[in-house]
Amino acid sequence: MLLITNQGALEELRRFGSRISSLQKPDSGLLRRTLENLGRFHAVKPELPSKPVIAVDGSYQTVGAAYPYFVTLIQAVALHMSSQQRPIVEHRIFSPLFPEERVEIERRVSDQQSAEIAAGNRIRELMAETELAAACRAAAEHDGPLILLDGGFVHFKARAGNLFGALMHRTEKSGGLAVGVIEEVSSRLLSTAVAGLWGDAVLPYDREILYGLLEVGEAFVLFPKLCKEPAVGSVFTRFAGHPQPAAFDFPADRKENILETLGALRALTPLDGRGIPAPIDIVDRYVRLTAAEVERLVSAAVPAAAREVFLTAHRLRRTI
Repeated sequence: MLLITNQGALEELRRFGSRISSLQKPDSGLLRRTLENLGRFHAVKPELPSKPVIAVDGSYQTVGAAYPYFVTLIQAVALHMSSQQRPIVEHRIFSPLFPEERVEIERRVSDQQSAEIAAGNRIRELMAETELAAACRAAAEHDGPLILLDGGFVHFKARAGNLFGALMHRTEKSGGLAVGVIEEVSSRLLSTAVAGLWGDAVLPYDREILYGLLEVGEAFVLFPKLCKEPAVGSVFTRFAGHPQPAAFDFPADRKENILETLGALRALTPLDGRGIPAPIDIVDRYVRLTAAEVERLVSAAVPAAAREVFLTAHRLRRTI
Protein backbone atom coordinates (compact mmCIF):
# COMPACT_ATOMS: atom_id res chain seq x y z
CA MET A 1 0.00 0.00 0.00
CA LEU A 2 1.37 3.42 -0.96
CA LEU A 3 1.45 6.05 1.79
CA ILE A 4 0.84 9.71 0.97
CA THR A 5 3.61 11.88 2.36
CA ASN A 6 2.55 14.69 4.69
CA GLN A 7 5.54 16.94 3.97
CA GLY A 8 3.70 19.14 1.49
CA ALA A 9 0.77 19.58 3.86
CA LEU A 10 3.11 20.52 6.71
CA GLU A 11 4.85 23.13 4.58
CA GLU A 12 1.53 24.71 3.59
CA LEU A 13 0.33 24.75 7.21
CA ARG A 14 3.61 26.30 8.37
CA ARG A 15 3.12 29.01 5.76
CA PHE A 16 -0.36 29.63 7.15
CA GLY A 17 0.93 29.71 10.73
CA SER A 18 3.73 32.11 9.84
CA ARG A 19 1.36 34.42 7.98
CA ILE A 20 -1.24 34.78 10.73
CA SER A 21 1.40 34.96 13.48
CA SER A 22 2.97 37.98 11.77
CA LEU A 23 -0.21 40.05 12.06
CA GLN A 24 0.36 42.74 14.67
CA LYS A 25 -2.46 44.03 16.85
CA PRO A 26 -2.30 47.75 17.73
CA ASP A 27 -1.86 49.11 21.25
CA SER A 28 -4.92 48.30 23.38
CA GLY A 29 -5.27 51.82 24.75
CA LEU A 30 -5.23 53.36 21.29
CA LEU A 31 -7.67 50.74 20.03
CA ARG A 32 -10.12 51.39 22.86
CA ARG A 33 -9.99 55.15 22.30
CA THR A 34 -10.75 54.61 18.61
CA LEU A 35 -13.65 52.27 19.39
CA GLU A 36 -15.21 54.90 21.68
CA ASN A 37 -16.26 56.65 18.46
CA LEU A 38 -18.31 53.57 17.54
CA GLY A 39 -20.01 52.66 20.80
CA ARG A 40 -19.85 52.68 24.58
CA PHE A 41 -17.98 50.42 26.99
CA HIS A 42 -20.03 49.34 30.01
CA ALA A 43 -18.92 47.55 33.17
CA VAL A 44 -21.67 45.01 33.88
CA LYS A 45 -22.45 43.61 37.31
CA PRO A 46 -24.22 40.24 37.49
CA GLU A 47 -27.88 40.46 38.55
CA LEU A 48 -30.32 37.64 39.02
CA PRO A 49 -32.89 37.57 36.18
CA SER A 50 -36.18 39.23 37.08
CA LYS A 51 -38.01 37.63 34.15
CA PRO A 52 -38.59 34.00 33.15
CA VAL A 53 -35.59 32.79 31.11
CA ILE A 54 -36.35 30.62 28.08
CA ALA A 55 -33.64 29.28 25.77
CA VAL A 56 -34.49 28.19 22.22
CA ASP A 57 -32.46 25.97 19.92
CA GLY A 58 -32.94 23.53 17.06
CA SER A 59 -31.33 20.41 15.65
CA TYR A 60 -31.68 18.26 12.56
CA GLN A 61 -30.48 14.94 11.20
CA THR A 62 -30.72 13.48 7.72
CA VAL A 63 -31.30 9.84 6.81
CA GLY A 64 -30.86 8.51 3.30
CA ALA A 65 -28.64 8.68 0.26
CA ALA A 66 -27.71 11.36 -2.28
CA TYR A 67 -30.16 14.03 -3.44
CA PRO A 68 -33.14 13.65 -3.69
CA TYR A 69 -33.31 10.37 -1.75
CA PHE A 70 -33.22 11.53 1.84
CA VAL A 71 -35.46 12.75 4.64
CA THR A 72 -34.49 15.34 7.28
CA LEU A 73 -36.05 15.51 10.72
CA ILE A 74 -35.99 18.98 12.30
CA GLN A 75 -36.61 19.53 16.00
CA ALA A 76 -36.76 22.74 18.05
CA VAL A 77 -37.22 23.29 21.78
CA ALA A 78 -38.07 26.33 23.90
CA LEU A 79 -36.78 25.35 27.35
CA HIS A 80 -37.86 27.26 30.46
CA MET A 81 -35.05 27.36 33.01
CA SER A 82 -37.49 26.43 35.76
CA SER A 83 -37.71 22.66 36.09
CA GLN A 84 -41.41 23.06 36.92
CA GLN A 85 -42.25 24.23 33.38
CA ARG A 86 -42.71 21.80 30.51
CA PRO A 87 -40.58 22.37 27.40
CA ILE A 88 -42.22 23.48 24.17
CA VAL A 89 -41.27 21.19 21.27
CA GLU A 90 -41.83 21.66 17.54
CA HIS A 91 -41.04 19.22 14.68
CA ARG A 92 -40.80 19.51 10.90
CA ILE A 93 -39.91 17.08 8.13
CA PHE A 94 -38.15 17.93 4.87
CA SER A 95 -37.52 15.74 1.84
CA PRO A 96 -37.14 16.51 -1.87
CA LEU A 97 -39.32 13.43 -2.34
CA PHE A 98 -42.31 15.56 -1.32
CA PRO A 99 -43.57 16.93 -4.68
CA GLU A 100 -44.14 20.44 -3.30
CA GLU A 101 -40.58 20.57 -1.93
CA ARG A 102 -39.10 19.26 -5.16
CA VAL A 103 -40.89 22.02 -7.08
CA GLU A 104 -39.55 24.62 -4.63
CA ILE A 105 -35.99 23.30 -4.86
CA GLU A 106 -36.05 23.17 -8.66
CA ARG A 107 -37.38 26.74 -8.71
CA ARG A 108 -34.27 27.86 -6.81
CA VAL A 109 -31.72 26.04 -8.96
CA SER A 110 -29.48 28.34 -10.99
CA ASP A 111 -25.95 28.55 -12.37
CA GLN A 112 -24.83 29.68 -8.91
CA GLN A 113 -26.90 27.20 -6.87
CA SER A 114 -27.22 23.46 -7.37
CA ALA A 115 -30.20 21.43 -6.20
CA GLU A 116 -28.12 20.06 -3.31
CA ILE A 117 -27.20 23.56 -2.10
CA ALA A 118 -30.80 24.75 -2.52
CA ALA A 119 -32.00 21.79 -0.43
CA GLY A 120 -29.47 22.63 2.30
CA ASN A 121 -30.68 26.23 2.37
CA ARG A 122 -34.28 25.03 2.56
CA ILE A 123 -33.43 22.87 5.59
CA ARG A 124 -31.87 25.88 7.34
CA GLU A 125 -34.99 27.92 6.56
CA LEU A 126 -37.25 25.26 8.03
CA MET A 127 -35.10 24.99 11.14
CA ALA A 128 -35.26 28.77 11.66
CA GLU A 129 -39.04 28.60 11.23
CA THR A 130 -39.29 25.71 13.70
CA GLU A 131 -37.16 27.50 16.32
CA LEU A 132 -39.16 30.71 15.97
CA ALA A 133 -42.44 28.80 16.16
CA ALA A 134 -41.33 27.35 19.50
CA ALA A 135 -40.16 30.79 20.66
CA CYS A 136 -43.50 32.39 19.70
CA ARG A 137 -45.39 29.77 21.69
CA ALA A 138 -43.14 30.44 24.69
CA ALA A 139 -43.69 34.20 24.37
CA ALA A 140 -47.46 33.63 24.34
CA GLU A 141 -47.46 31.25 27.33
CA HIS A 142 -45.20 33.20 29.71
CA ASP A 143 -45.40 36.72 31.08
CA GLY A 144 -42.59 39.02 29.95
CA PRO A 145 -39.94 36.36 29.28
CA LEU A 146 -36.28 36.79 28.38
CA ILE A 147 -36.01 34.58 25.29
CA LEU A 148 -32.52 33.53 24.22
CA LEU A 149 -32.20 32.47 20.59
CA ASP A 150 -29.16 30.49 19.48
CA GLY A 151 -27.90 32.73 16.69
CA GLY A 152 -28.05 36.27 15.39
CA PHE A 153 -31.15 38.15 14.32
CA VAL A 154 -30.04 38.61 10.70
CA HIS A 155 -30.09 34.83 10.20
CA PHE A 156 -33.63 34.50 11.58
CA LYS A 157 -34.96 37.56 9.72
CA ALA A 158 -33.57 36.34 6.40
CA ARG A 159 -34.90 32.80 6.72
CA ALA A 160 -38.20 33.28 8.57
CA GLY A 161 -39.05 36.97 8.49
CA ASN A 162 -42.76 36.69 9.31
CA LEU A 163 -42.23 34.50 12.37
CA PHE A 164 -39.33 36.69 13.50
CA GLY A 165 -41.58 39.75 13.31
CA ALA A 166 -44.28 37.90 15.25
CA LEU A 167 -41.80 37.04 17.99
CA MET A 168 -40.61 40.65 18.29
CA HIS A 169 -44.22 41.82 18.54
CA ARG A 170 -45.21 39.25 21.15
CA THR A 171 -42.20 39.83 23.41
CA GLU A 172 -42.61 43.61 23.31
CA LYS A 173 -46.34 43.35 23.98
CA SER A 174 -45.75 41.15 27.05
CA GLY A 175 -42.87 43.25 28.38
CA GLY A 176 -40.37 40.56 27.49
CA LEU A 177 -37.25 40.67 25.35
CA ALA A 178 -35.80 38.37 22.69
CA VAL A 179 -32.00 38.27 22.42
CA GLY A 180 -29.88 36.53 19.80
CA VAL A 181 -26.81 34.83 21.29
CA ILE A 182 -23.77 34.72 18.99
CA GLU A 183 -21.01 32.39 20.15
CA GLU A 184 -18.74 32.66 17.10
CA VAL A 185 -18.30 36.35 16.31
CA SER A 186 -17.54 36.67 12.59
CA SER A 187 -18.88 40.15 11.80
CA ARG A 188 -16.85 43.03 10.43
CA LEU A 189 -18.68 46.01 11.91
CA LEU A 190 -15.64 47.69 13.46
CA SER A 191 -12.96 47.05 10.86
CA THR A 192 -13.18 50.21 8.76
CA ALA A 193 -12.79 52.48 11.78
CA VAL A 194 -9.67 50.72 13.03
CA ALA A 195 -8.13 49.97 9.62
CA GLY A 196 -5.56 52.73 9.95
CA LEU A 197 -4.23 51.17 13.16
CA TRP A 198 -3.83 47.65 11.85
CA GLY A 199 -1.02 48.05 9.37
CA ASP A 200 -2.31 45.32 7.07
CA ALA A 201 -4.09 45.55 3.74
CA VAL A 202 -6.76 43.08 4.86
CA LEU A 203 -9.31 44.56 7.24
CA PRO A 204 -9.62 42.63 10.52
CA TYR A 205 -12.81 40.98 11.77
CA ASP A 206 -14.48 41.97 15.03
CA ARG A 207 -13.33 38.80 16.79
CA GLU A 208 -9.63 39.62 16.43
CA ILE A 209 -10.19 43.32 17.15
CA LEU A 210 -11.91 42.59 20.48
CA TYR A 211 -9.98 39.47 21.47
CA GLY A 212 -8.49 40.26 24.89
CA LEU A 213 -9.52 43.92 24.62
CA LEU A 214 -12.59 43.72 26.84
CA GLU A 215 -12.21 43.26 30.57
CA VAL A 216 -14.05 40.42 32.29
CA GLY A 217 -17.60 41.67 32.88
CA GLU A 218 -17.39 44.36 30.21
CA ALA A 219 -19.75 45.03 27.30
CA PHE A 220 -19.32 47.18 24.21
CA VAL A 221 -22.66 48.47 22.87
CA LEU A 222 -22.52 49.68 19.28
CA PHE A 223 -24.03 52.97 18.18
CA PRO A 224 -27.01 52.40 15.84
CA LYS A 225 -25.14 53.65 12.75
CA LEU A 226 -22.73 50.71 13.02
CA CYS A 227 -25.29 47.94 13.44
CA LYS A 228 -25.92 45.20 10.89
CA GLU A 229 -29.43 46.43 10.04
CA PRO A 230 -31.45 49.47 11.18
CA ALA A 231 -33.75 47.30 13.33
CA VAL A 232 -30.98 45.18 14.87
CA GLY A 233 -28.79 46.39 17.73
CA SER A 234 -25.56 44.64 18.68
CA VAL A 235 -23.45 44.36 21.81
CA PHE A 236 -20.14 42.56 22.28
CA THR A 237 -19.36 41.09 25.68
CA ARG A 238 -16.76 39.30 27.74
CA PHE A 239 -18.63 37.64 30.57
CA ALA A 240 -16.11 34.82 31.14
CA GLY A 241 -12.42 34.56 31.78
CA HIS A 242 -11.66 33.52 28.22
CA PRO A 243 -10.55 36.53 26.12
CA GLN A 244 -12.69 35.75 23.05
CA PRO A 245 -15.76 38.01 22.76
CA ALA A 246 -19.34 36.86 22.41
CA ALA A 247 -22.15 38.99 20.99
CA PHE A 248 -25.85 39.60 21.49
CA ASP A 249 -28.39 40.95 19.03
CA PHE A 250 -31.46 42.81 20.28
CA PRO A 251 -34.26 44.99 18.84
CA ALA A 252 -32.64 48.34 18.08
CA ASP A 253 -35.58 50.27 19.50
CA ARG A 254 -35.21 48.46 22.84
CA LYS A 255 -31.70 49.64 23.74
CA GLU A 256 -32.66 50.57 27.29
CA ASN A 257 -34.08 47.09 27.79
CA ILE A 258 -30.85 45.39 26.69
CA LEU A 259 -28.81 47.61 29.02
CA GLU A 260 -31.08 46.53 31.87
CA THR A 261 -30.74 42.88 30.77
CA LEU A 262 -26.94 42.69 30.49
CA GLY A 263 -26.63 42.02 34.22
CA ALA A 264 -28.91 39.00 33.92
CA LEU A 265 -27.00 37.75 30.88
CA ARG A 266 -23.76 38.01 32.80
CA ALA A 267 -25.27 36.21 35.81
CA LEU A 268 -26.36 33.39 33.49
CA THR A 269 -22.84 33.05 32.03
CA PRO A 270 -20.33 30.77 33.83
CA LEU A 271 -17.07 32.58 34.58
CA ASP A 272 -15.07 29.51 33.54
CA GLY A 273 -17.08 28.97 30.35
CA ARG A 274 -16.98 30.26 26.79
CA GLY A 275 -18.73 33.54 27.53
CA ILE A 276 -22.28 32.63 26.53
CA PRO A 277 -25.24 32.08 28.88
CA ALA A 278 -25.50 28.55 30.26
CA PRO A 279 -29.14 28.11 29.14
CA ILE A 280 -27.94 28.04 25.53
CA ASP A 281 -25.69 25.06 26.27
CA ILE A 282 -28.44 23.37 28.28
CA VAL A 283 -31.04 23.63 25.51
CA ASP A 284 -28.43 22.55 22.93
CA ARG A 285 -27.91 19.28 24.81
CA TYR A 286 -31.65 18.87 25.34
CA VAL A 287 -32.67 19.35 21.69
CA ARG A 288 -29.78 17.59 19.96
CA LEU A 289 -30.76 14.77 17.60
CA THR A 290 -28.33 11.92 16.99
CA ALA A 291 -28.02 10.01 13.74
CA ALA A 292 -28.73 6.71 15.50
CA GLU A 293 -31.86 8.11 17.13
CA VAL A 294 -33.28 9.37 13.84
CA GLU A 295 -32.37 6.13 12.07
CA ARG A 296 -34.42 4.26 14.66
CA LEU A 297 -37.36 6.65 14.26
CA VAL A 298 -37.29 6.27 10.48
CA SER A 299 -37.12 2.49 10.81
CA ALA A 300 -40.14 2.53 13.11
CA ALA A 301 -42.23 4.91 10.99
CA VAL A 302 -41.33 4.19 7.34
CA PRO A 303 -42.15 0.79 5.80
CA ALA A 304 -39.08 -1.34 5.03
CA ALA A 305 -39.88 -1.60 1.30
CA ALA A 306 -40.09 2.18 0.98
CA ARG A 307 -36.83 2.63 2.92
CA GLU A 308 -35.10 0.18 0.59
CA VAL A 309 -36.22 2.00 -2.56
CA PHE A 310 -35.95 5.62 -1.46
CA LEU A 311 -33.57 5.97 1.51
CA THR A 312 -30.95 3.21 1.49
CA ALA A 313 -27.57 4.38 0.20
CA HIS A 314 -26.06 1.89 -2.27
CA ARG A 315 -22.69 2.08 -0.49
CA LEU A 316 -24.27 0.33 2.48
CA ARG A 317 -24.66 -2.75 0.29
CA ARG A 318 -20.89 -3.16 -0.20
CA THR A 319 -19.57 -6.59 0.62
CA ILE A 320 -15.87 -5.71 0.87
